[in-house]
Amino acid sequence: MLRQLGIIVHLPLMRGSRADWVTMKQNAEEINVFWGKDSVFNGKITSEGLFRLDGKMEGQIFHSGTLIIGETAVIKGKVEVNVLTLNGMIEGEVTAKDRLEIHSKGKLYGTISTPVLVVQEGGIFEGNCRMGSKSDHANNFEGAEKSLT
Repeated sequence: MLRQLGIIVHLPLMRGSRADWVTMKQNAEEINVFWGKDSVFNGKITSEGLFRLDGKMEGQIFHSGTLIIGETAVIKGKVEVNVLTLNGMIEGEVTAKDRLEIHSKGKLYGTISTPVLVVQEGGIFEGNCRMGSKSDHANNFEGAEKSLT
């Protein structure tokens, strides 16, 4: 376990074993977690607050807050966040509960679920996208059922 600047990170041994989880504690109004461009991680990350990732990651990210994917980052797997700002590359399934922004150097290949999607000029998205909240889809279906009866 590493404690530094209000951040608590729990990491299992990486040598010869699969990393199963990372837990991080929020520290208000600043980046809570930063993974540099030379970092490589395989496993599951659960965190909150403001998280910037510039390294390589394969697995799952469950983040309550804003996740910033830097230009050098490569992510393969499942990402669930409140807000995602993408400047690097993601390949997989992404759920952004509030907003997803693909900036000019960002690339996303896979499936997106978000109520708000912004793709800046130069940004790349290839895959499937579902927009709106789950309640929007439920309300539309409920209205259709009533009109049929």
